Amino acid sequence: MSHVFTPDDYAIAVAESPVGKYVYTPYVKSLFMTHPVNSVLDLRCSEGFFSRLALAAGAEYVVGVDQCPAMLDRAIQLNESADPGIEYKQADPTTLRLERSFSAVLAFWLTCRLGSLNHLKELAETLWYHTSPGGYSYLLALDSERHSRVQGNPQAPDDCYGKKVDAVANLQDGDPFELAIQVGETEVHFTDYCWSTDTIVQCLQEAGLTNVNVLYLNVSEEGLKARGGDYWAAYQADPFIVAIEAFRK
Repeated sequence: MSHVFTPDDYAIAVAESPVGKYVYTPYVKSLFMTHPVNSVLDLRCSEGFFSRLALAAGAEYVVGVDQCPAMLDRAIQLNESADPGIEYKQADPTTLRLERSFSAVLAFWLTCRLGSLNHLKELAETLWYHTSPGGYSYLLALDSERHSRVQGNPQAPDDCYGKKVDAVANLQDGDPFELAIQVGETEVHFTDYCWSTDTIVQCLQEAGLTNVNVLYLNVSEEGLKARGGDYWAAYQADPFIVAIEAFRK
């Protein structure tokens, strides 16, 4: 993965991009309401945005894991200034092995950072390992095929809802692509990897997770009011933010 950003740049990109603010953040908040959790493991937590959402939703114990020291330092600072209650660890989130399990394990935007099928399978096994029986793993990902169609749609806004991808068409599993998230004057760049939803689901099922549910996320009512239906027309015709929910028996 390559990147050109600061932890605060990344925080703005995740929380304030149009699809972040009005598509996947409302989904995350709603899942904590519909599936209350008492313990949460946030894999690749970055500066702790989703870890803090879990804590605010009533989780009694939250662990955030990331490999980047700068991201973890910023996460700790933000948590200390708000409500201490999150434990942060520096580790590889795909191969992590803690001594306890959690009622919910989050793997948001992690599959697209994995450059091989073996790494994707390792992540699926890590999710199964840390999800308590009766608990769920939750993933967020970009459907590159759908995103390609939306980005080429003349109805899509110039920033493609905050996410622009170079040469997204005809990507195959494991292919790298350049992603830019634009929020105002902040532009965050990544080299990500394409994994089809079917491949991700297959890895989760092979790892032992069941009841795998794939959701293409809708725009929240707040987003429709804030931006209007015309702005969201291309996204609503072909949603490209996918959430995957998987259960452990």
